[in-house]
Amino acid sequence: MTRVLINGATGALSVRSAQLLSQTHEVIVLGTQPPPGPIGRADWLVAHLDRQQWIELLRAEQIETVIHFDLLGFDRPLPDHETTVQHNVIGTMQLLGACRAAGVRHIVVRSHGWIYGASPLNPLFITEDRPITIQHRHGVLRTLGEIEQVVADFAAHHPHITVTLLRYVPLLLHDTPLMRYLNAPSPPMLFGFDPMIQLLHVDDAARAVLAVVDRPTGGAFNIAPEQPMPLSQVIRRLGKQPSSVVGPLFDNQPPTGWPFDTDFLRYRCTIDPQRACRLLGWSVQYEMVTALDSLMPRSPEAERAAAAQALKEFLQRRRRT
Repeated sequence: MTRVLINGATGALSVRSAQLLSQTHEVIVLGTQPPPGPIGRADWLVAHLDRQQWIELLRAEQIETVIHFDLLGFDRPLPDHETTVQHNVIGTMQLLGACRAAGVRHIVVRSHGWIYGASPLNPLFITEDRPITIQHRHGVLRTLGEIEQVVADFAAHHPHITVTLLRYVPLLLHDTPLMRYLNAPSPPMLFGFDPMIQLLHVDDAARAVLAVVDRPTGGAFNIAPEQPMPLSQVIRRLGKQPSSVVGPLFDNQPPTGWPFDTDFLRYRCTIDPQRACRLLGWSVQYEMVTALDSLMPRSPEAERAAAAQALKEFLQRRRRT
């Protein structure tokens, strides 16, 4: 049993990770507000800690693994640049320093699978050894590139600490910038382009956290389904009809609602999850079609069947414990 602290209480990934981890590990969830949903057997602390308080908490609870999810830009649009840098980059640096001082053995940091960039020169599947660059990046991908540079430098100077980066493709959640784009009445696409993309069910994302806690392994891991889909097919699967726009091809401004660089509406950035499959024993349970269908409203009959299955699994789990 590992003593784990999840830094960042907001967002479905934190909640689902706490639920899974707390079944077999001791888990604390730290945030500036209470978790937005049930977190299993995990405990939670609402506080904004300074560096010395971080060290005190990590030492007092003898935390072995810290999972860093407290990053702006995933669940809602970014604030101004200064606030983003202070929270994401400086905050990560302070967390790494506190973990070092407190003797934490394993640090897991969330990143993004699109950090490699979209390009017509990309291979069909990008592996973790491909260099990343923050040049010409904007928004969350730029700040995550800066964080990855900080994390890589820290790992190089502290080889006795296992440092893991989880590079997730976008998660399929109801209320994120990308899902707001996909759920628009007619999501705009660039005329003449239909890039392949990968999207991940939140349960599979949380299972990757459990896998890396159970098998602490350093370095970066691509976390994605193996089979991508064309963006137009994703939109239609969600019951929408894409529309075509031409202007952004010339002024490099993304169409309304699209939360990433325009290049991602032109070219693919599909990533290879085989390292995670091989070293962590992780694989998706939800292929993209199944994950997309899980977001669609269910019929009353399907809702009753799902509730019956959930109740059955809950009662079986309660009997075991």
